[in-house]
Amino acid sequence: MLKKFPGFIDVHVHLRDPGATHKEDFYTGSRAAIVGGFTFILDMPNNPVPTVSTERLKEKIALSKKAICDIGFHYGTNGINTDSFAAAGKHPRVFGLKLYCNHTTGEMLIENLNLLEKVFAQWKSEKPILVHAEGTQLAGVIAFAYFYNRRIHVCHPSQGCEVELVRLAKQKRMHISAGVTPHHLFLTDKVVKQMESFTMMKPPLGKQEDQDALWEGLHDGTIDLIETDHAPHTKEEKMSEKPPFGIPGLETALGLLLKAVHEKRLTMKHVVRLLYEAPKKIFHIPDQPKTSIELDPQRPYIIGSDGYATKCAWSPFDGWEAYGKVETVIFKGKKLL
Repeated sequence: MLKKFPGFIDVHVHLRDPGATHKEDFYTGSRAAIVGGFTFILDMPNNPVPTVSTERLKEKIALSKKAICDIGFHYGTNGINTDSFAAAGKHPRVFGLKLYCNHTTGEMLIENLNLLEKVFAQWKSEKPILVHAEGTQLAGVIAFAYFYNRRIHVCHPSQGCEVELVRLAKQKRMHISAGVTPHHLFLTDKVVKQMESFTMMKPPLGKQEDQDALWEGLHDGTIDLIETDHAPHTKEEKMSEKPPFGIPGLETALGLLLKAVHEKRLTMKHVVRLLYEAPKKIFHIPDQPKTSIELDPQRPYIIGSDGYATKCAWSPFDGWEAYGKVETVIFKGKKLL
């Protein structure tokens, strides 16, 4: 039986536009979002030319007009662009500031403590600072957030120690939230030998005890939402001598979560909270009038059996059983699917 839900929200995607549109662009990425049940997505700033100035932000917004769903943006920082923070923080299309404290795709890594502190001191917006900070790096970032009383969102924690750091910060009543990816919830380092470079990602897949900690954090409220970290690359790139980090995720996240519902690891209330209520509240996502999706949560399907909407056209979950393939999407009164 078909059931109606609000259009879901993904606060963490990499649509590769501009600069790497052979992997994805605003049209194909938003098409993948719609197929996956997402009608509002937030794009990350680590493009080949990163979004670290208001000029780059304007260019990106102009390019995003080709998208078929709503797209917002996270502003970026290299630690030396703090003079643009005031304007970026007030921009209606900006929903947060992204800070990279560990190596990943792009050239925005900040490890210098003086630069890190400068970022926290100068970002005075109520919009959150999103942090890619692994292990002990996360402890340092939380300390800066505590000292400057800043809102932070911990992106894709993958280790049990990171979940515990977020839990302790919440106990201190800090303004902190966290999101977990489906690939860290459903894959562990045991699959790396089997799938090789197709499981290369940042942060890397954890051990079983790390995954168990993520699920515990999901159930006790330490982790607030699901974010896909949709990071598409071509198959040729992933099979090269130096494969890039990242995997696609917009089309598979909902089906995997509904499989967890089928297995009684989650409830439908959990899914709606993780994909809609929490991201909407934390990032102040505006209402989308006359927008909804329809699916049958009890209907199984095989991931990849009908191909993919993302330009990269693959998934590490290819061939997995999932549930609740999206059958109808109404976006602002217009039927898109």
